[in-house]
Amino acid sequence: MTILEHDYGVPSEDELARLVGAATPHFALQIRERVAMFRSALPEGHPRIAELDGQMAWLERLAIAGAGGPHGAADLPPRPSLELRGRGR
Repeated sequence: MTILEHDYGVPSEDELARLVGAATPHFALQIRERVAMFRSALPEGHPRIAELDGQMAWLERLAIAGAGGPHGAADLPPRPSLELRGRGR
């Protein structure tokens, strides 16, 4: 049996949260497809279908809109200059 033929089952809520929570816009659609495979393995009416559908919708939004951050100036201290000081050579 190859690794692609092995059935790993639907991940727990914690495992799914780690999988989806680590998503970046670049990989969101690949992760969405994996979640869709988990969903297709569940029988209709399964209580976790709504959770998986919500995760898939969030991953689609992430892939299209990107990871938006807060608007406005960052609340960070200024960085030191990259200029070398005292280069009197």
